[in-house]
Amino acid sequence: MAWFSRPAGLRILVVQKLLLTSLVCCAGLAGVVSGQTVRDWTSNSDQRWSRGANWSGGNVPSSNTEIAQFGTGTQLNPQLNANNYVVRGLRFSAGAAGYDVGDDNGARTLKIGNGTSGFIENLSGSDQLISIATLQFQSNSTISTTGTGMLSISSNLTGNNRNLTFDAAADINVSGNIATTGGTLTKQGAGSLNLAGSNTYTGLTTISAGAIVLQAANVFANTDRVSVASGAALSLNNLTDTLGGISGAGVIDFGSGGTGQLTLGAGVSTFSGSFAGTGELVVGAGASLTLGADFTNSNLTITLAGGTLNLSGHSLTLGALHITGNAIIDFASGGNSVLSTTSLGFGNTGIGLTVKNWADAADYFYSQTGYGQGSAPLNQVTFTGWTGADTKWQAYDHQITPVPEPRFYGAGLVLLAAGLLLWRRQHRALA
Repeated sequence: MAWFSRPAGLRILVVQKLLLTSLVCCAGLAGVVSGQTVRDWTSNSDQRWSRGANWSGGNVPSSNTEIAQFGTGTQLNPQLNANNYVVRGLRFSAGAAGYDVGDDNGARTLKIGNGTSGFIENLSGSDQLISIATLQFQSNSTISTTGTGMLSISSNLTGNNRNLTFDAAADINVSGNIATTGGTLTKQGAGSLNLAGSNTYTGLTTISAGAIVLQAANVFANTDRVSVASGAALSLNNLTDTLGGISGAGVIDFGSGGTGQLTLGAGVSTFSGSFAGTGELVVGAGASLTLGADFTNSNLTITLAGGTLNLSGHSLTLGALHITGNAIIDFASGGNSVLSTTSLGFGNTGIGLTVKNWADAADYFYSQTGYGQGSAPLNQVTFTGWTGADTKWQAYDHQITPVPEPRFYGAGLVLLAAGLLLWRRQHRALA
């Protein structure tokens, strides 16, 4: 009642003060939550990044709490014309026309991130290009497309152990080198990440969705490991690369041209996805590949260049099997494994293939091409417990197998001895 007893004018002033206080408080909270200020590029007469008049409010984005945004209109393409600028992120807004955000001399560096996170995002339906010489990430960052417009980056992407996530609705193309030392790379979204640089980062590459597509040979560091989730793909696009290992349940697609080649240079790989296309999978010296599922691709050649193939109780049907260095095929003790090839070949007569944990009538090694016992290539295949001279190809079922097979050989001796004993007894009885 005391409130309503006050003069109306005083009550209005109090309400206005409360509303103003609330607005200021909310604005302050919003600033804390967002922690960032957007600077819009507005220039249609000057390309210099450093000129305040080219940005909204006359302020150049130059701190890790500011976002450089490129939006609608007929603005010129901005050019970074000095080093040591830092921004929280780069954004192409939903209605943005196509931009080329470059630099004035082909040697500038823009820093991105606030120590916690950073980003580059294309929210538009227009294709965007970033051609600044170097983007140096100050924190783990996300590079994304959310509309239909692609994002192409010719910049080198650097940073010390920075993890980069590429979230692609539309394709993201990176032709610069990714050199984030031990940082990881994660691919998300249904679009493709097209790589064409000589990348040197050594952290794990995870393809959670969509595809990573090679646009040049050897885009990964030789020690890099790639995990491909179910429904995702690593596409070699008829090109070649070397990895430190593969894992996951997705697709490795060699392409249709027959020139795709993936080399596992070292380390342990377990893969339960599928191999698509036409190409060659090389298991190098010191490397091992363990199957986590059955595979069938008669257009795939597997070359054991000193490595180990673990069938692990699965069936593998492929094209040619080449041996170019002393290698091992392990059929896995206790599992029923099947290996079926169109042909078997060796790089030279001085190398051999050791077959381990093969069990008669449980494991099967087939070749659709026949070979003669005692000569190459069969005499270069040694089953554990036998010699190369024991290896034969059976014409009736196309199986490569050791002979004499010991259990039948032993059984034969027992039967022969029993028969001889019976004959002697009968002969004596008649006498």
